[in-house]
Amino acid sequence: MTRPRKNLPGTHVTSHAPCYGDPGFAIADDQWDTGKDLFDLCAPLLYVCGGCPYRAPCIRQVVPAKNEFDGICGGRIWLNGAIVYTLPDADPGELPAPVIRKACGTAAGSRAHRRAVEQQCPKCLPFYRPGPNPLDAEDETSQQLELPDVA
Repeated sequence: MTRPRKNLPGTHVTSHAPCYGDPGFAIADDQWDTGKDLFDLCAPLLYVCGGCPYRAPCIRQVVPAKNEFDGICGGRIWLNGAIVYTLPDADPGELPAPVIRKACGTAAGSRAHRRAVEQQCPKCLPFYRPGPNPLDAEDETSQQLELPDVA
């Protein structure tokens, strides 16, 4: 399934990754309806990222948070640019370095790092609280009771 591609400028490192050129890692929008569908498509392929030395360069090249990426990148499953699942051996240091903001050292600064899907800076680390997983919100909406129409 993986096929070699012509090297493009700036892609020479990740072109050696075992997933390079495999369309199964960037799932087309017409192949899934819900986040759970996306997860089910990605989960069987995620093992390829286990121990891969190209996870950090992959994230730098794809920029999944900014591009609202859906699929597998850097040992993580992404939905609309948010991480919904991470391999157990994935290192937070593989994510982009934190941008230092005026709000750093506060809960708001920590949330800004999380929204940008970057590492927490040392000042914000004490305020870090993992955000909600988008897949969890999907489950809540699907479990709502429907009331019958009263005429």
